[in-house]
Amino acid sequence: MGRRVWPLIPFVAASLISALAALALTEVYQLQVRHRQEAARVDVVAHLGAVRGLLEGALTAPLLVTRGLVANIIQHGDVSDANFAGTAAIVLMDYPSIRNLTLARGTVIAAVYPLTANQAVLGVDYRSRADQWATVERAIQSRRPVVAGPVNLIQGGSALIGRVPIFLPAKKGGDPSLFGLLSVVIDIPSIFASAGISQDDVPIAVAIRGHDGLGRAGGMVWGDEAIFDRDAVEMDVTLPDGTWRLAATPRDGWEVTNGELRVTRLLGGALWLFVAFASFGTAFYAMSLRCARGRIAESEERYRALVETAPMAVCVHRDGRIIFANTEAHRMVGAPDADGLVGANVLDLVHPESKALAEERISSVMAEGGKSPVAAYDCVTLDGRIINADVASTRVMLDGRPAVLSLIHDVTLQHRAAAERERLVLSLQRSNEDLQQFAYIASHDLQEPLRNVASYVQLLARRYRGRLDHDADEFIGYAVGGARRMQEMITDLLEYSRIQEEGDAGGTTDSRKVVERVLSDLAIVIDESGALVEVDQLPMICCREHELGRIFLNLIGNAIKYRRPDIIPRVRISAHWDDRFWTFSVTDNGIGIAPEYYEQIFSLFTRLHPRSSFGGTGIGLAICRKLIQHNGGRIWVEAGEGQGSRFRFTLPAAR
Repeated sequence: MGRRVWPLIPFVAASLISALAALALTEVYQLQVRHRQEAARVDVVAHLGAVRGLLEGALTAPLLVTRGLVANIIQHGDVSDANFAGTAAIVLMDYPSIRNLTLARGTVIAAVYPLTANQAVLGVDYRSRADQWATVERAIQSRRPVVAGPVNLIQGGSALIGRVPIFLPAKKGGDPSLFGLLSVVIDIPSIFASAGISQDDVPIAVAIRGHDGLGRAGGMVWGDEAIFDRDAVEMDVTLPDGTWRLAATPRDGWEVTNGELRVTRLLGGALWLFVAFASFGTAFYAMSLRCARGRIAESEERYRALVETAPMAVCVHRDGRIIFANTEAHRMVGAPDADGLVGANVLDLVHPESKALAEERISSVMAEGGKSPVAAYDCVTLDGRIINADVASTRVMLDGRPAVLSLIHDVTLQHRAAAERERLVLSLQRSNEDLQQFAYIASHDLQEPLRNVASYVQLLARRYRGRLDHDADEFIGYAVGGARRMQEMITDLLEYSRIQEEGDAGGTTDSRKVVERVLSDLAIVIDESGALVEVDQLPMICCREHELGRIFLNLIGNAIKYRRPDIIPRVRISAHWDDRFWTFSVTDNGIGIAPEYYEQIFSLFTRLHPRSSFGGTGIGLAICRKLIQHNGGRIWVEAGEGQGSRFRFTLPAAR
């Protein structure tokens, strides 16, 4: 009986060893499959995290560049179309992903840059665009930037649009008033290309759709929506007034098929067929298990490196005690070493005024098992400093027990910068008001004593002319002339200081009728000088009628005044369109201006000739420049000494 059984023992043993080896190899194979899938998911998380960071930066940068424009509008109450176009041109040079910038006064689009291919949007009221009004209204009501898209553009195509509402400061304790909106139209392919989302360049397939932070999904922004149904890795991209939801899978899917797993299958077959190689199968299993553990440890190290090098403070606490804090958290609160916060009470680092809010949010996160939105805390560092922080928290499982993971962003410098900016804006406003008041007082309050001086000097001239010597009569004449010129200069200065008080540019004006009225007022001067005035076809423009009249009165009057005595004065008034503005020209054949005085002549009380040759106070061209700039244009001169002058200025077309 023993002899019959003995030959079976090796077969039984071989069978058992083969079975055990097959089972062991099968387990190794399954472990490797799971590990490969986990490694693939880790790689997808790493790639998607990088994509998210780049995308948040690429989406935030175009909105940040609007701050200068918004601050300029708030400071001045408006911005000219020329100023807007010039600033927008500079911005677009550095941000190729921005297709255009649009300025709406109220809800009506008033300006766009570049104008080419975008003219169709001018004059459009957002209220008439049902597909865009919802996001515009939300931006106005929340008074915060809103990013929407993809949006079908009025001029064709689609893009992302960032809406930045502009509110002017309150007057006399009232509420801030809506000025309008600044819209940043962002090209979708460009913004995703700048963020590194290229379907040919990354090893993952990415899809993006809208997400409101409450679990409700919005429309697709990029990629194939089916990716969301393929066990994808998902992350949120934080946007103003909402989020986007990113989803990603490996480009070739989650199926694990590689050479190493094929080798495992072949060895398993060999072990199953050849019992003699069971030991090799066992060794292979042990080696594979060790490799798997090493890769798991490597993955954990990568996770730890990501957390430790994160620019935000990361803190994990349970039952009020900190159990983990990264390097940035220790730096933020001034901890002496890497373990300086472990075991500390997390509420000891919260300012007393913020403790109630912190306790409520921690309890809410632990009870509801979700995450809390970002909230502003005041925190206290270990050395007693108070810092401002934005804190977001979520519940996580650690060692089988729930804990709270908090991300803390130190925004102290941002708050200080905002406060300093507000202080500077208020200081600038007060300075402007003081300057205007000074100009008014200096010109208005000096009138009365100067009139007294002039009256008494003129009385001396009338009563004592011829009764004193010739020098006395000449000196009194100088005093009378000086007092009269001082009165004229003060009157002109008062007129110059009042220009800014008249507000923004007015409505539609027929420039041809304004020139005709000015020529009628100058009829006597024209007849006496024998001047010939030619007026070409002139346009309708956006400017106050009386201000345009003052501009032409000064320019035409100067063209006749500064004539050459040997020829008949000729003045020509014309205008032409240059895509953005009407450019007016007042050309004469007078004495001209040397190039070195092109800028000087627009300064207050600047005269190039003695009063014995040409009268006036030298303030006329300064008033012209201020009026033209106040209406959104500019003025310059093209001339040559003895060759006549051409004064040119720009004004916006009628809306």
